[in-house]
Amino acid sequence: MQLFWTPASPFTRKVVIAAKELGLWAEIKVRPTTWPLEWGYATVPFTPGLAEANPVARIPTLITDDGVALGDSTLICQYLNDRAHRQAAGVTIIPADDSRWPMWSLYAIADGLLEAQVAMRAEMLRPNAFRSDGFLQKQRDRIARCFDACEQRAAELTGELTGELTAGDDTPPNLAQITTAIACGYQDWRDWLWDFRPGRPNLSRWYDAFSQRPAMQETEPKDTPEA
Repeated sequence: MQLFWTPASPFTRKVVIAAKELGLWAEIKVRPTTWPLEWGYATVPFTPGLAEANPVARIPTLITDDGVALGDSTLICQYLNDRAHRQAAGVTIIPADDSRWPMWSLYAIADGLLEAQVAMRAEMLRPNAFRSDGFLQKQRDRIARCFDACEQRAAELTGELTGELTAGDDTPPNLAQITTAIACGYQDWRDWLWDFRPGRPNLSRWYDAFSQRPAMQETEPKDTPEA
């Protein structure tokens, strides 16, 4: 498998953590990408092979061993989950029973939070004269609502409702837990974002523990090379 990758993208981090937790990372060849800062508001030169594999030209894009290009992080995680389950029965980050629906519900909140964070990043890259304060505030409001929802559903993150817990054991976390943790990490990383912790003690305690997982430590975000 080949993965078009950048160290800054939270969506790429989601795929990498999923692959590591599922024991598949060694099977993936990384293809680093470069992104001039104009990516937020203009078409920029793409890393060779990216647009040819995925005309949307987004990362992450995974090319399977069969040559199928998967250009969406959720789809890639589903593919990796299926592959791992075939290779090691029972290993999964997506429940197969009815508990998958609450998991997908929480995942959608966390993934929407990532989308709002990245939308803010893109807007912040626009020249000041063209930047929309109203758009930025809309994303701030969305981010706050999503973090509030994660606080309210912290029992699902800790596994108190499902019988799973993943902060300190070897059981792979589910995809909602992975994505929520990445959103918390991105909020910490970008200096123009704010501390999500005040007023959210349960989410904060969970994240502080979950962030110690090796896959989280190994994938801390860094700025993507521009060239």
